[in-house]
Amino acid sequence: MATLEDGLEFPPELCWLPQSLVGVAGLDTLNNAVHRIVWEALANSRRQDRSPVHFKLLGPVHEFPPMKPKRNSYEWYIPKGILKRNWMKKHLKEVPAVVAIFYDLDWDDPEWPEKKIECTSRVQSIRAALEGRHTRLGVVLIQHKAPAVAGEDVLAVDRAAALCAAADINPKCLFVLPHVDHLQGYVLRLENALYEMAQGYYQQEIRHVKSHREFLNKTTHQYLFVRHQYKMAFLNELKHDNRNSHVHYSTSYSNLLELRVNDTNSLEVKTVAGYINYKVCRLLFVLNQPR
Repeated sequence: MATLEDGLEFPPELCWLPQSLVGVAGLDTLNNAVHRIVWEALANSRRQDRSPVHFKLLGPVHEFPPMKPKRNSYEWYIPKGILKRNWMKKHLKEVPAVVAIFYDLDWDDPEWPEKKIECTSRVQSIRAALEGRHTRLGVVLIQHKAPAVAGEDVLAVDRAAALCAAADINPKCLFVLPHVDHLQGYVLRLENALYEMAQGYYQQEIRHVKSHREFLNKTTHQYLFVRHQYKMAFLNELKHDNRNSHVHYSTSYSNLLELRVNDTNSLEVKTVAGYINYKVCRLLFVLNQPR
């Protein structure tokens, strides 16, 4: 494990390769063979040519980290430290950019009305559990028949529109995964679509962090100038925008150099400097710009 000069170990999450986090709900991998095959197709064989996504299987009742109250003003806020403990781990492992909700439903299912209600209920349940977060939701219908040519199946078009309206999701976030031959090809296309949704989520989070800048002043919020640049750098890593990530880490380090260092914060400043230096060095090699 990488270490700091003082012999302190870097936290594991600092050294993990950041990947977009996608939650997978609705798959019963223990009791349903089809669900197990779909999950294995998603989670296994993470080759370099696959989208840089980490899939996390969510249980029937999953609890996400609670949202902290939103801050409307920083006027009287004095930050207790430079970086928040476990913030990186939370975004790597616990707060998904996207939740894909899988559900078995063919367009001509004889129990369509009842199943549409059940599918909608699952979407609403997860939306409620994520209340306050910007996590994107997608619905993936596992179907057991070969798909018709796009636009030619009138029943599919009508029922897709009805399901999107009932679940309040964008039609672009409704996917069909046929459990037929060439499943891996359909999984790859789904994976790429979920990755694109994750890109939108991380970009929105970056804008949210950036919007706080106008409320800060360098007299009382020096730590936040470091923290917010670090956050934007890390979110860009999750988005796989390495150039912008490098820019924000470098700015975070420059802001760190402006801090007033004393006996109380010297260890923390050195530790954060080590974190940022590690990130910058790794990114320079990724960008083929070692120096």
